Amino acid sequence: MWRKHVAVWFAGLFFVCSLFAIAVAQKRPLDVPFVPTPPEVVKKMLQMANVGKDDIVYDLGCGDGRIVIAAVRDFNAKRGVGVDLDPQRIRESNENARKAGVTEKVLFIEGDLFKADIREATVVTLYLLPSVNLRLRPKLFRELKPGSRVVSHDFDMGDWEADKVETVDNYHTVYYWVIPAGVAGTWRWAGGPKGEQQFRLELTQVFQKVKGMLFVGKAATEIRETDAKLVGRQLSFTTVRQVGGQQVKVTYNGQVNGDTIEGTVTISGQAGVRKWVAKRDPATVEGTWRWAEGGKQLLLTIERRDGQYFGMLVNQGREQIDDFYVWGAGVQFTIERDGKRTYNGVVRGDKLIGTVNGEAWVAERVKQSARRR
Repeated sequence: MWRKHVAVWFAGLFFVCSLFAIAVAQKRPLDVPFVPTPPEVVKKMLQMANVGKDDIVYDLGCGDGRIVIAAVRDFNAKRGVGVDLDPQRIRESNENARKAGVTEKVLFIEGDLFKADIREATVVTLYLLPSVNLRLRPKLFRELKPGSRVVSHDFDMGDWEADKVETVDNYHTVYYWVIPAGVAGTWRWAGGPKGEQQFRLELTQVFQKVKGMLFVGKAATEIRETDAKLVGRQLSFTTVRQVGGQQVKVTYNGQVNGDTIEGTVTISGQAGVRKWVAKRDPATVEGTWRWAEGGKQLLLTIERRDGQYFGMLVNQGREQIDDFYVWGAGVQFTIERDGKRTYNGVVRGDKLIGTVNGEAWVAERVKQSARRR
């Protein structure tokens, strides 16, 4: 008999716990309250992203699904996906898609936008909050391919400057970005009529902002941010250098594909263009890096999981760095413990060389044998 009572007691306890879990889940606070985007702003967002038949549009925090529905119905997008934590919004989205006759081209997911897999997206739309945008920013860089477009209603991305900003009805602001390729590192190619000249291009990168130095033999020319432009995979920059005994303007245009840039070179005063192919020096960013700061030894471990890079502070346990980016051979991350510090560096052999809050910074790779001690 006592066994029966115990079984009934446990069943009751399980039932109460289940009800409590459901109640907690239903009361889970949303990251952003639902505020509908006006139709004219929806149109402007999709126009700025140049949405077309080959695009897969993701709306993170999709609300009632209006942006996703407009993308496939009015802009002929291949597919649309909306993600929202609120089950009521998902029900509304599905009902609105049914009324619009686009159910076969859309999918609405009830879930956490920070955990959503967005790797197939070519366009991501947002109407969140500034703090949420900043939390989301590293995920966009990790998962989206270079050339993917991001559009946000009313809120920017902090120090990631928008490629374009437009207003609607003098009240709403729409921000537009293109995910840039990673171009940081050292690039080399041969030039001249007979390929006798050796070129070396050293680039650093902060989001889509690029600068560096171009070396032709022993001659060096600075490339300022205003001299270079990076939009998705398209890189262009202009230098003024000696060609045939004269100072001339030389413009490079190319498409970045991994560790290769392929395009053309145009020299002012000369007809036609020349082919340009540059190769990046091999650089391995994964591993553990060590440097001294404030009388302490700091350790950063960079790991690659499922094609994505993650940074960990490993001095006391393993603390993942939220604001972390890898751009080719370049690395940038922000640590907010004991004051905000932003590190930006480029891997050169077994050193990571760059700046922290504008001051010089050098980290050295920790060898495997040293890590095992």
